Amino acid sequence: MARARVKLARILNESKRRATLKKRRLALIKSLQTLCVLCKVKACMIVCDGLNDQSTDNVMVWPSRKEAKTMLANFNSVSEQKQNKRMVTHEKFLENMLVNEKSKLQALKKKNDQMEIEEILHKLHSAPTSIDLESGKLSQAYFYIEELIKMIEEKEISS
Repeated sequence: MARARVKLARILNESKRRATLKKRRLALIKSLQTLCVLCKVKACMIVCDGLNDQSTDNVMVWPSRKEAKTMLANFNSVSEQKQNKRMVTHEKFLENMLVNEKSKLQALKKKNDQMEIEEILHKLHSAPTSIDLESGKLSQAYFYIEELIKMIEEKEISS
C-alpha cells in the first residue's frame, strides 16, 4: 500500500517534530552511507536543528566532526575552478535538457518525414494517378529513393 502524501508544513507539536526530525535524519544518514558505499565516494553531512533550551546550536555531524572537518578542508583547498568543474547549476541543467529535447525533436521530425514519404510511395505504387503531389514532397521522395538506392548498392558491394 502506498503512503499518503506528506503535507509540507511546519509540525506544530514539539514532540512530533522532534520525532520526525530524528527519523528523517536517520534515513538521510542511511542514504548517504549507501551512496558512499555504492559509488565509493567520500561525503559528510551537517544538520543544524535550531536552538535548544540552553541557546546553543544543536548540530549533528556525520560521520564524525573530525572527518567532516578534514573533508571540508580538502574541498576548500581545491581551486574554485576545480570545485565548480562538475557542479551543475539549474540553468546549465535546463540548457542541457533543452539541447537533448531539441535533438529528440529533430530525430522525430526526420522519422515523421520518412514515414510520410514511404506512405506517398506506397500510394504511388498502388494507384499512381490518384495522388496530388506538391513539388516539395516530390523532391523529398526523390532524395529518399536515391538514399535507398545508395544503401542497397553499398550492401551489394560489402557482400
